[in-house]
Amino acid sequence: MKTDTYPAAVLLVTLAAAILVPFVFGPVGVTHAGVGSVGPANDRASSGAHPAGDVVAKSNPRLVRNATNLIADGMFDAIPGPWNYTNGTTGAVTSSRDPTSRARLGHTEPVLRFDSMDDVLGTTPWTSLVSNPQSASNLSQETAIRKEANGSLRDDVTIAQNNQWAGAIRNDPLPWNWSGYNRLAIWMDRATPSALTAWVYVQDQAGGISLGQYALVAGWYRYPLDLNAPLDVSQVDYIAIIFTGTGGTTGTVYVDDVVLFNSTVFAESARVAQTFTKSTPTGGSPNSLRLFFDLQATQSLDVVADLEVVVGNTVEWSESPVASGARTIDVDLSGDAGLQGTGSFTLVFSLRLNRTGSEESSMTAWIDNVTLVIPDTLARISVTPTTASVLVGQTAVFTAGGWDIDGNPLALTAANWSSTIGQLVTVNATSATFHAPTLPGTGVVTVAQGTVRGSANVTVEPPTVAVPPSPPWYTAPWPGLVLLAGALALAGFIALRQSANHAFRIEDLFLINREGLLIAHTTGRRDSHGDADILAGMLTAIMSFAQDVFQEEIGGLRQFEIGSKTVALERSEHVYVAAIGSGPIRNRLSTSLRDFLADIEERYGDRLQWWSGMNEDLLGIDAMVQLFARRERYHRGDWKRHAAAEPEPIVEQPEGPGPVIRVVIVPKEPMRPL
Repeated sequence: MKTDTYPAAVLLVTLAAAILVPFVFGPVGVTHAGVGSVGPANDRASSGAHPAGDVVAKSNPRLVRNATNLIADGMFDAIPGPWNYTNGTTGAVTSSRDPTSRARLGHTEPVLRFDSMDDVLGTTPWTSLVSNPQSASNLSQETAIRKEANGSLRDDVTIAQNNQWAGAIRNDPLPWNWSGYNRLAIWMDRATPSALTAWVYVQDQAGGISLGQYALVAGWYRYPLDLNAPLDVSQVDYIAIIFTGTGGTTGTVYVDDVVLFNSTVFAESARVAQTFTKSTPTGGSPNSLRLFFDLQATQSLDVVADLEVVVGNTVEWSESPVASGARTIDVDLSGDAGLQGTGSFTLVFSLRLNRTGSEESSMTAWIDNVTLVIPDTLARISVTPTTASVLVGQTAVFTAGGWDIDGNPLALTAANWSSTIGQLVTVNATSATFHAPTLPGTGVVTVAQGTVRGSANVTVEPPTVAVPPSPPWYTAPWPGLVLLAGALALAGFIALRQSANHAFRIEDLFLINREGLLIAHTTGRRDSHGDADILAGMLTAIMSFAQDVFQEEIGGLRQFEIGSKTVALERSEHVYVAAIGSGPIRNRLSTSLRDFLADIEERYGDRLQWWSGMNEDLLGIDAMVQLFARRERYHRGDWKRHAAAEPEPIVEQPEGPGPVIRVVIVPKEPMRPL
């Protein structure tokens, strides 16, 4: 039966310590950290033995995130957001934020389908109308020959003599209110060779009429009627369609789809605009300033469409007529001399529609994913190490690297260094030597070039001190007790070593959001610095496994292998935590992972769901990850107890892997079996 050696080991070591305390603390010249100090320094990665130089640094690799867009809310997600929407002068062409999170520019004709002719003999019937009994109008419901929907009105007419007529009328009990519409359109199909003329009458309750006369053509054709004065469109009484011809004419006419719309002529523009700030100058070389946007447009019906992109007073791109369909537009703005400097500029998308023709007019354009970027221009600065612990009076070296919007390295040429603690004794564009003050404290080392900044946290630790000489009686020889204590200590050490050798040791700890974006990472591997390939490979393996095993909403600890390493993976509502290391995984680790995730969710909550990728949105989360990895165990509230002792300075965390520097890997706390 397998037994746990840890309790016995602890007992043996305790007995040994009780015997040897006078000899451990008694000899002259032994040193230890400042006696009686309470705070994070006693629980930090740097609290172990310091190597030469007394500088402890930690530099975590990070994935390069998307570049900063000069246009705010380019995806039109915010309500009301930074965009300004302006309709045309008469309101015929409108501008708005579409419910699908896009900008919408366009015109849609309001249309009223008065009668689809699908039920001509129903509750609102059409009835025959003739000038005298010799002529005839035989009405019926047609379903095979139609223009739209399910049916049409069929009228078999007979014109007995000249100046006679026959047709159909619809006269409902109550009048119709056609306010807002000034045109009626009706489809008719002369299905027989006989020549026929159609007359369309619309009359209001006071006797005012609108009248249209049309020589019918063979096949379907649409005939418009303007609803002008003296007709009162708010009190329409009836509509009649009659047919005339020479005496003895017979024929068949099909009538379908009577609609109302507004045919007012317009020629105006609607626009969506945003004022942005350009703080980095650009030259005139091609593609040094680029604008991207997604464009989707409908077909232009009875309008001529002209879409323009204007920056300042310059038309940077235009298209007329606007092609229908969806595409991405890429505009090179580098040739505009007015945009090569810095300042505030206004970006405008303008759609002008000019109505033509007599049918219903419509055209809509949607704008989305607006991005204005400066390629090959400094976008971020990363400082390495990101955090450092330095003994009072000692020095540390910080280095800085520049990155463009695509994550490519750029040389820093005019960087300025500063520090809120201690002094920077030697600096150049890419490095600075920090000299710690004589008193402990915390501060920030910052490097800036133009408006782009990067920074690192610095903790100045207290010095080592010597213990006073021990009293003479501590030096009295106790050979028997010393031998006994030594034996007990040796046995305890062997038992502890055996237990520790079989325990899981955390080498890397990842915190990743549900979309696979790295939030925080810390490592205890001594060969980790600059190893971005290893980091990317680990992340790929973790997310691939997570997507496979967490397809359902069932939680619980999951584990898999990466080479010779074991990965323990837990999930919460918004994030994954993955511990990579060696040794068997025990229940203690699973409990720690769950407690850690519970604190993460409690502390950051919905901020994780809407995280933009910026470290300042999740202040303190790096310290929580480092605390867990260093201690290799975690209990609910550990971060609060740690933060209460010494609050962590609030700084902007740099992104991207930095240049190689002299880095000391932080030793972990003494191992406790899980």
